[in-house]
Amino acid sequence: MKNVVLIAMLLIGSTSFGAIWTKMSDFGGEARHRTTMLTLGNKIYAGLGHYNGAGPNILFEDWWEFDPATNAWTQKANYLGGICYHAAGFAIDDIGYVGTGRISPQGSTLVKDFFKYDPTTNTWTQLTDFPGTGRRGAVGFAIGEYGYVGTGSSSEDMYRYHPPTDTWTQVASVPGGARMSAIGFSLEGNGYVGTGYRYNQGWSSTDFYKYDPSTDSWTQIADVGIDPINGPMPRMESTGFGLNGKGYVVTGVTISSGDNYKDFWEYDPATDVWTCQEDFPGTARRYMSATVLNGYAFVGLGTNGTNFKDFWRFDQALSVIEKNLDQISVNTYPNPATEFINISIDDFPSVSPEKLSMQFHNLLGQKVHEDEINLGENRIETNNWLNGSYIYTILYNDSPIKTGKILVTK
Repeated sequence: MKNVVLIAMLLIGSTSFGAIWTKMSDFGGEARHRTTMLTLGNKIYAGLGHYNGAGPNILFEDWWEFDPATNAWTQKANYLGGICYHAAGFAIDDIGYVGTGRISPQGSTLVKDFFKYDPTTNTWTQLTDFPGTGRRGAVGFAIGEYGYVGTGSSSEDMYRYHPPTDTWTQVASVPGGARMSAIGFSLEGNGYVGTGYRYNQGWSSTDFYKYDPSTDSWTQIADVGIDPINGPMPRMESTGFGLNGKGYVVTGVTISSGDNYKDFWEYDPATDVWTCQEDFPGTARRYMSATVLNGYAFVGLGTNGTNFKDFWRFDQALSVIEKNLDQISVNTYPNPATEFINISIDDFPSVSPEKLSMQFHNLLGQKVHEDEINLGENRIETNNWLNGSYIYTILYNDSPIKTGKILVTK
């Protein structure tokens, strides 16, 4: 029955599309926000954080591993710094580095200790303290062999960490004044920091800056979240990531406990332009965490007053294909076919074509043929097929992107 319904849907038109966002297994621990998330090797690691809402402020020290190959979470060694939330982190050479944050359920005890996590031994080791003041809501990212941590509680300063020598060096501060709960990520050898709560204006922001480590300098780039109808959408407590030459910002809030967002923005460094993308499909929220792995982005957790533990995968390639779907040319000939049919695919976006495949179903929903295909011309033998109509589906990484109908007559 499922295949019959699928065929009925495919007969409606020649364009189909797979999921740009895929919901994965929920985070293994309790729902929470202000967590820390890193990619180490082929696994994702996440933990710490807290939840409060209407009840007590509960802080966490647990640390979890996510394996995309099995879509499963496994608890690992607890964070050596104990309960903590709003900590910063980065990854270099498959070692995780985590530190700063707040460790007090009541009051505001801010720390500057720093630790490294080795996934091969599942152990934490204490490092030299972060040299700035104790803080929460700082940003962290890595460029080459260095990690960078800065901004956060009433701060605009930035520091560079060198793992082989376990040393910190102060670098140029982020422009725009002190800010907390900003976005920080690296992209093509540069660092990017923006948005957040700006203390000098008492509100969230849209400004963004690019850091060049070769000159130790910051350059202002285009503001993010400028809606063409509603104008600027200031935000804090958002999340962001760099992926395959583009920067991304997703979710956030106007001001703490204000209007939560689910919008999604893509930045092109070549044009210095932010473009609004299809909304994040989960619930609007703030304090979501993000990381990238093997060409995908993974995001999850957060709060809008209710704490979340959902976890999502973003497929950038499918996003590119969707935006260029009308330009993709698919020709089938001869149609009707007798002994064979040629499928020609042209004007395909610059994503990995080796992930293309094709399926053919008869009108009962039974699959009669499946094969990998290439850009350009592909010959499919039909001499053993029964006379009748068939629906073809072109897939990218197992997600349908184009459909159509052919006729076989002999």
